Amino acid sequence: MRGGRGKEHTTIIKRSSRKSHDAFHGGAWKVAFADFTLAMMALFMVLWIMGSVSEEERKEIVSQLNGESIFEGQSLSPITQPNGVGGKIAVTEKRDRGEHKKQQDKQDAAKLTAVAANSESLEDVNHRSQREIEDLARIIMKITSAYDAQSNLKIEIVPQGLRILITDDQKREMFQRSSAILTPFFKRLLTEFAPALNKIDNKIIITGHTDATRFRDQDLYNNWNLSGERAMQARRVLTNAGLDQTKVLQVSGMADQMLIDPANPLSSSNRRIEIMVLTQSASESLYQFFGQHGEKVIKPIVDRLSQKK
Repeated sequence: MRGGRGKEHTTIIKRSSRKSHDAFHGGAWKVAFADFTLAMMALFMVLWIMGSVSEEERKEIVSQLNGESIFEGQSLSPITQPNGVGGKIAVTEKRDRGEHKKQQDKQDAAKLTAVAANSESLEDVNHRSQREIEDLARIIMKITSAYDAQSNLKIEIVPQGLRILITDDQKREMFQRSSAILTPFFKRLLTEFAPALNKIDNKIIITGHTDATRFRDQDLYNNWNLSGERAMQARRVLTNAGLDQTKVLQVSGMADQMLIDPANPLSSSNRRIEIMVLTQSASESLYQFFGQHGEKVIKPIVDRLSQKK
């Protein structure tokens, strides 16, 4: 026991310093992971784009990246994604497009030259137009005689064309009083006029006129409304009877501003519909006044070429 007591045991406690896991794992792994993610995204985009184009376009892309093109005179346009689905690289051929444009310009010039070569001179056009208007006047008079409506119709050949005035008289009213309802007699008469007006290419203006009778409530309804509605009704009857709608250039109402008989402002002769068949020069002047468009532009060019002959 003594011997055991004299022998002492020494206990050694080893303390090791604990290091945090953060010391071994800093923020560098986040940067590496972000680089990896970006590289994968770039790879996905390249695979997606390359899968959406043809073999020929892929070769062109590679050639452009190498600083050369396998298609002479061609260039790449930006990538487009119509409707947000898929992608497409369009290859536009500048040389072919330029040659196509030159060919088209030559064809247009040839057409214009042919039109100018085959067109009549300005004097011939005017003579032909005058003859056609005179023939139309005779046809209208013949129809009027067949209907015994000479007292309701007046025809004038003026510098602007053929002026056809259809008026009331003591026996017949063209419209029911204070309305745009066309009476049966004048409706049949206008129906007969439609085929004759279709025989020539001239444009037509239809104008409504009233006498000076005033409506009680001018704000509610007045002669401007009435004359305009009567002109529209005349146009409707003519087109329903077969008149080409494109021939009607203008429909308007003039109320009582242009009285034929100003000494008798309530006279029946002031209540009328005027149909003006315009000459070519008159219709062109009207186009120029309101703005010339489209196919109307070529006519003055042809006329100027004709005058140089």
